[in-house]
Amino acid sequence: MNKLEHIATIDFCYWRLGKLNKQLSKHKSNIEMLVDKACGYNEVGEVKNEAITLLEQIIESKKAIGADYSGDSKFLVELKSKELYE
Repeated sequence: MNKLEHIATIDFCYWRLGKLNKQLSKHKSNIEMLVDKACGYNEVGEVKNEAITLLEQIIESKKAIGADYSGDSKFLVELKSKELYE
């Protein structure tokens, strides 16, 4: 990939992280929560897995273009260490 493609990847990943944040912030009705529980769906776990993948892509692209990725690395380590409760 060239530098522009890495920058586009970083931009998309940050945009997607913002969308995931909004998704988690949205209030669910009681019936939605019951259906999710009955089906075994864990939205927080799904979002966490996608966020980890996005952060890994951001770090990889920042390494490739020589940008500082220390903040992203710290966030990734913290996210991986979090226990999820719903």
